[in-house]
Amino acid sequence: MVERWLWEPEVAGSSPVAPRARSSAGQSKGFLIPRSGVRIPPGPLVFIHGFGFSSEVFKTFPGVKIDLPFHGNSKLKSKSLRALAQEIALRIPNNSTVVGWSMGGTLALLLALLFPSKVKALLLIGATACFPCLWNRKNLKGFLLRLRKEREEFLKEFRKRAYPKPFDAKVELEGALELLEDYFSTDLRSYIPHINKPILLLHGTEDHIVPLRGALELYNLNKRAKLITFAGGHFPENEAIILKVLEGIEYL
Repeated sequence: MVERWLWEPEVAGSSPVAPRARSSAGQSKGFLIPRSGVRIPPGPLVFIHGFGFSSEVFKTFPGVKIDLPFHGNSKLKSKSLRALAQEIALRIPNNSTVVGWSMGGTLALLLALLFPSKVKALLLIGATACFPCLWNRKNLKGFLLRLRKEREEFLKEFRKRAYPKPFDAKVELEGALELLEDYFSTDLRSYIPHINKPILLLHGTEDHIVPLRGALELYNLNKRAKLITFAGGHFPENEAIILKVLEGIEYL
């Protein structure tokens, strides 16, 4: 019998959320077209990676790169996302364009909610407002169990599923697991309509970590959100897509 990957796309809950109706002026059709001569949006850029990785994911991009606690060379020690958002807020400039991937996307949303002066706009990659809403409890417990039991071997397997390139970075699993458990219980859906910032959602159509329905739900919850899909998984194989989106974000 073939072993079932814990995140094979059989999600808990209702069927995928249909996008809300919008006029043609409010829809995103394909990639945003950058205006000539614009490299990146003016003002500070902040990048927050996802669980199991490090800021090296964004090494080719200019800006402030945050390592999550217990990841890479981080000196942050918070084990809850809300406390971590406060730590990050103390380290970033006001009016930052915050790019968050996966768990980093949830942190970017928390920054916009709790510290709005720190955030000018959000670019969320492979993100959702409620990760535990996408998977049943058995899947989430199974993932944590395998990570505790198989440790680095399972982390390697997860990285191959989540990221299109080979990746190796230090993760202190004991502390990182506590942060992951908090992520597995975080639901921001009721707060998303109150974010009054431009939100760009960049999501792979074949994302088996955060299925596309998670981005659709987030899109439906905030009138300022724009959803851009790309052919791929949890992170774009062609990082130029991220730059293209950043070039257009200031015009939202």
